[in-house]
Amino acid sequence: NPEVLFRSGSPELNPQFKSILADFFPRYVAVLTRYREAIEEIRIEGHTSSDWGTLHGEQAYFPNMALSQDRTRTVLQHVLTLLEAGDDREWVRSSFAAVGYSSSRRIIDRASQIEDGARSRRVNFRVITNSELQIRNIIERLDGNQG
Repeated sequence: NPEVLFRSGSPELNPQFKSILADFFPRYVAVLTRYREAIEEIRIEGHTSSDWGTLHGEQAYFPNMALSQDRTRTVLQHVLTLLEAGDDREWVRSSFAAVGYSSSRRIIDRASQIEDGARSRRVNFRVITNSELQIRNIIERLDGNQG
């Protein structure tokens, strides 16, 4: 439920989301720590629906881009406060990125082909491993050779 995360149109974290992050994030970092050598980057990804008040589609895209980026920055700022100074905090600072995707990765219902606005408004944590990066580079080179 996106209302758990943020107030509508705002990058401010709701108290319930802060509580979820306080429970989740230190455990998440503890698990990731075992795999640091294989991790290229962890992205906090912000996604929105294609609407912005009375604006839709293309007109809503850039306001939503700013909102999704602000939200991911807010999440990153908050999770850093959950870690004590030291190796974990420095590793998170150097390995985590806050990326706002606006409505470019909406959730579409397969049957109706209509956007699920509530599910489109989300925050994901995505781990990019060295192997994924290498595979992506190979695919990009292949795509570049075909074009």
